[in-house]
Amino acid sequence: MNGKRKERLSSEYTILSILEYLCIYSKSIPISKYHMVNKIPGINQQRFDRINNLLEKMAQNGFIESRSSADMKFYLVTEKGEGAYYQWVKSFLDFSRALYKLDDDGI
Repeated sequence: MNGKRKERLSSEYTILSILEYLCIYSKSIPISKYHMVNKIPGINQQRFDRINNLLEKMAQNGFIESRSSADMKFYLVTEKGEGAYYQWVKSFLDFSRALYKLDDDGI
């Protein structure tokens, strides 16, 4: 063993990263898990079974939709998922503005 451990990201960070990526890139084009793992920073540090579980939970709760082909599964963000992502973005912007005491104009 080389003594170097993989740093794993939290499930929450992974979910948000996946949701953000799907909101930006999969509104009409389904994206495979393989594609996500290779394109989303940090996701490749997660175990595949954890990613599978998170994708399954997101689909069960209506945030994403899965489509299967003969040998692969593809994912699309749903309206519910897009709404949840933008709600998070707004909450984070509100937090940041409060932190820096900025108004909506950035002043």
